[in-house]
Amino acid sequence: MPCWGSVEAALAEVRPALADTQETVAARLPTRSEAATLRISTTLAVLAITRVSTDITGRVAEAAHLVLPGDRANALFTTHRTTPGRPAQR
Repeated sequence: MPCWGSVEAALAEVRPALADTQETVAARLPTRSEAATLRISTTLAVLAITRVSTDITGRVAEAAHLVLPGDRANALFTTHRTTPGRPAQR
């Protein structure tokens, strides 16, 4: 299985570079469908993460929606990108 870096490099050849990523993280109660899929109670909180990345033209190039059981989820987000005319910021 390729690592993320090689996937990112392959995608860069066929689409403009990613410019911005917005992630929304919310703790909430699950829907009945989510609770059934995760095999948890509808009274146990979930961590819902929505991630949308746009390319330098403003088009959505990547999107993800994750729902994780709130009692066993940890999240760490790190995104470092450089685009022409925009140096890396840390």
